[in-house]
Amino acid sequence: MILYTDGVTESFHEDEEQFGEERLIDALRRHRELAAREMLAAVVREVQQFSPQEQQDDITLIAAKCRDGLR
Repeated sequence: MILYTDGVTESFHEDEEQFGEERLIDALRRHRELAAREMLAAVVREVQQFSPQEQQDDITLIAAKCRDGLR
């Protein structure tokens, strides 16, 4: 389960395009095998690479993952 603020999806690229939910979902899928902390760090890096200028809003992500054997 992922919770996020609009600062993630509304981060703008230099051409005024937003990071958006589709890019967020794609990033989460690419990094889903990582531990939660590392997955979130990888997603934040992608957002910052997409939108390298100073952030206008907060970037907050919270992840909850099931661990093997606890399902």
